[in-house]
Amino acid sequence: MRHAESEANAEGRIQGHLDIPLSALGLRQSALLAERLASLGIEALYSSPLKRARQTADVIALRLNLAVNDMVDLRERNVGVLEGLNRAEIVARFPEYAQPGADVSRIQVEGFEQDDDLVARVTTALHSILLNHRDQTVAIVTHGGVLGTILRWLLDMPRVRPGPFAIDNTSVTIFDVREAGTDGGTPHAQLITLNDTCHLDTLDAD
Repeated sequence: MRHAESEANAEGRIQGHLDIPLSALGLRQSALLAERLASLGIEALYSSPLKRARQTADVIALRLNLAVNDMVDLRERNVGVLEGLNRAEIVARFPEYAQPGADVSRIQVEGFEQDDDLVARVTTALHSILLNHRDQTVAIVTHGGVLGTILRWLLDMPRVRPGPFAIDNTSVTIFDVREAGTDGGTPHAQLITLNDTCHLDTLDAD
């Protein structure tokens, strides 16, 4: 799952490793997500330690009576000096962002985590989880950039810009992993659900 709406999401600001709490809407989204997950027989719960993900995971953990396992490698991509900026501010400081087809994953700004580094840490984390929980149902609360990386890895897809997947706040993406793989190899996994937010349909009625 991607975390619920953060205060920075609501303001249209890029976060990276910036530790921003959930918005009031995000807390409501988390509760609806937890109810959605209650019937799935989840046996273990992992989370990025960044506040927006951990707060989402804490709501799930309370509902499912599970402990939260923090995993630092599930954090969002480090965006360096772009943290806290909105798109207009980014384009003003770094005009290359405004160019059609610009590969933002390789923009050269201080502290920006490149694709190869992101893929290496995220796939290592996911492989560890899969090996430790064979034949179990595991929930992971993380971030849009991490989920995009996981999807491309499990589906053996090339990197393209812009990314091919919509990944909304509290969206649920489910894989059936048939074989965890060894020595860092790609697991054999079947995509069951992608970016499902049906649990949010009642928000307008609240």
